[in-house]
Amino acid sequence: MFEQRFIHAFAHLSLSVHDISVTALAAAVITLGVVLLMELRCVLRLRQVVDNQLGRVFEQLDLLRFETQQLLEGQQSPESRPTVPVVREAVPAAPVAPSAAPALGPQSRATTHESVRPGITAGEARLLSSLAQARSRRAESLSA
Repeated sequence: MFEQRFIHAFAHLSLSVHDISVTALAAAVITLGVVLLMELRCVLRLRQVVDNQLGRVFEQLDLLRFETQQLLEGQQSPESRPTVPVVREAVPAAPVAPSAAPALGPQSRATTHESVRPGITAGEARLLSSLAQARSRRAESLSA
């Protein structure tokens, strides 16, 4: 009974099985195209996120390399140190507003930028904290 009504409805629309299958295939192709575009968009967004995170990692590595160089210079014997006085910039203890950053040196600006930037992760915060502690220990050892 149901089959007869179904056949009668399609006969009334004058659609054949071939027309219905072609329409279903077209709908499937369109759906597949939309899914592929959505996946492409997700991959591009993932690439941007990975690029940003990788940039943050290299910034931290540069900071660590710079700090290591400064610590090695501080551990050199007095005879091997250069006779020209080295002017070192003071690093602010508290975060400075980004508008005040141009008055600071390039290293202080990078540190200030890292401490003010939103979305800083816990690992970066620990790293920045340990760098600040190393700076204060170095300053104490140089003043003693």
